[in-house]
Amino acid sequence: MKFILKTLPITVLVIGAMARPFTPEDLVQTNRLGDTAVSPGSTAVAYIQSQYSIDSKRQTTKLIVQSLSDSNYFNGKSVEVVIHSADARVNPPKDSADEKSESDAESDSLKKKLKPSQPVWLSDSVLGFVAPDKSSCGSTLYAVSQRKGRWSKPHPLVSMPVPISSVQFSPESGILAFIASVYNGTSTLEETADIDRQEKERADTAQVHEDLWVRFWDTYMSPKLPQIHTLKLVSTSDNSLKPKGQPRNIIKDTTADGRLEALDSFVLSPNGLQIAFVAKKPSIEYAWKTTSYVYLADVDGSAAVPINPDNVGSSSSSIPSFNHDGTKIAYVQISSSSNWAGRGQIKIYDIAAKTTVNIASDWDRSPAQVEWADASTLLVMYPEYGRIKLAKVDIATGDVTPIISKHAVGSFKVLSGTDKLLINYSAFDSPSDLYTVSTDGSNLARITDTNPTLGKDVALSVPEDVEFVGADNATIHGFLLRPPQFDETKKYPLAFIIHGGPQFSFSDAWSLQWNQNIFASAGFVTVALNPQGSTGYGQEFIDAIRNQWGGKPYDSLMMSLEQLLEAHPYIDRNRMAVLGGSYGDFMVNWINGHTDVFKALVNHDGMFSTVGTYYSIDILFLFENDFEGKPFDSEARKNYERWSPERFVQNWKTPTLVIHSEKDYRLATTEGLGTFTALRRQGIPAKLLYYPDENHV
Repeated sequence: MKFILKTLPITVLVIGAMARPFTPEDLVQTNRLGDTAVSPGSTAVAYIQSQYSIDSKRQTTKLIVQSLSDSNYFNGKSVEVVIHSADARVNPPKDSADEKSESDAESDSLKKKLKPSQPVWLSDSVLGFVAPDKSSCGSTLYAVSQRKGRWSKPHPLVSMPVPISSVQFSPESGILAFIASVYNGTSTLEETADIDRQEKERADTAQVHEDLWVRFWDTYMSPKLPQIHTLKLVSTSDNSLKPKGQPRNIIKDTTADGRLEALDSFVLSPNGLQIAFVAKKPSIEYAWKTTSYVYLADVDGSAAVPINPDNVGSSSSSIPSFNHDGTKIAYVQISSSSNWAGRGQIKIYDIAAKTTVNIASDWDRSPAQVEWADASTLLVMYPEYGRIKLAKVDIATGDVTPIISKHAVGSFKVLSGTDKLLINYSAFDSPSDLYTVSTDGSNLARITDTNPTLGKDVALSVPEDVEFVGADNATIHGFLLRPPQFDETKKYPLAFIIHGGPQFSFSDAWSLQWNQNIFASAGFVTVALNPQGSTGYGQEFIDAIRNQWGGKPYDSLMMSLEQLLEAHPYIDRNRMAVLGGSYGDFMVNWINGHTDVFKALVNHDGMFSTVGTYYSIDILFLFENDFEGKPFDSEARKNYERWSPERFVQNWKTPTLVIHSEKDYRLATTEGLGTFTALRRQGIPAKLLYYPDENHV
């Protein structure tokens, strides 16, 4: 069935005595939406849903098919096609339920043994999904088919000797496309698997690096390159599919040395004979330049060429999108190779004419996703004023017309043959669910209900928009959440949360990180603001943080805090805490050196020294842009030292919780240890919470 809603929020502030507070345990155990895939006829959507149980310590992963039509074989219902459950502990005990004898395993349903991921429709009645092969360390594409609403057992369709991702299929051409990481110079996936097996036999684990990046996010760079492969699937006499030939690497011959990395994902043309993808050539410049190109290739790899070869001084390109007849490609291009948060320009490339035009050139927003609605209209998703909106863009005029303006659209898909879109939609008080909506913004209909108890049995607070006047007389926007069963006559502590990025923003979206309802439900008035550097308020506002890390954003936050306290006297000035992660934690350390108005600080995966961080961070382009150079350049060195929290540790007074993770390769563990050392060596109360196997989250 469908749940028809006019607007979000799905949940409301529950004041009744029966609703209990929202806890960290609730957050950890919410059902989470994963990959989605729409059937060719737009009659159903397949999606991955996962959930962790604290009691059982097990992670359950489901492949679910949900009807998008009341008249198809599902009768408007959802079906759990594959269900997998496994012990989620890093080192499960020997007596774990996952440790089974061969005979026990053989007696289990195959649907329960396979961990599904990456759903892909092979036809309107046949659904594929990928599951890892533990014995070979590879992947297998399985298929399930339905007949009159009943699904078959999974059967293996294609087995790969290496892991694969971003799986797509074109029913028109029979081409299966996917990304596999391979060693340069290899011709087959089996060669890469052989090298992997040889590597495991080594007596040492030493690595040799010549170029930057050495590591990224939470992983040291591998000599393997993520590259796109294609494989032809053909029909059999019993109307199933089978592979014809071997997977073909369509990227390796694009450059003379074969070194080209596919980024993010890719898209097949409507006829399934071409692939458009974004790629970057590995080089020593990787860490300080964000330049990437959009390539167009035949599925046999015979003509992989960049459609934007003049992009030498530009930044990243977005995942491209073919128009409905496959003659044009839309994508987004950032203009500067060093400013990763520069304005994204919508572009359309004409394949036959080999020409490119800019669309909506005067629009001061940066789309995160672009798709075609029809020949004259694009669809874009973009941040604006604390929301993530969905809009139509008129190609001829550049006019932008919002479709969804409230809360947050996480992603969207065009439902072919209809005037509707499938969107992933959430809010501060509502986890992500799938909805359909007409392209004119009407008929918003909820398709899934992944967490029905939230907002009913569990209280969630509804956010309020707040605005203050900050540095340079700028408007500082953000959100305020009151505790459940709020009483204005009482005094409440304040949780003042600062976002990371710094070119990021708090949006009215559900999040597993820094979920504001956790703090509100714990009894805090919770405030999350978007100072200079935040996205969604225009490019000038974003760029205002350049060489101002501890300047304008700090001034705006402190000015806003004072206005907040004046406007909301129920906030207890003597019980205020500030919390931040990444850049937010830079600001926490900066605050500790410049004011003592807060009684407690939370420092999460943050920065102690700007100079030291430059030499260990994985994205040099962020620092070289924001501090206007490199610390070994004399003028830029002044900027780094000016904004380094380490310079002001002698002023620190406030008790601090320091949190850091060993696999944080964005801001190295030494930054957290430096903060903790500076606090404890001065006798300031502090605790260090250390995660040996977590990353920068």
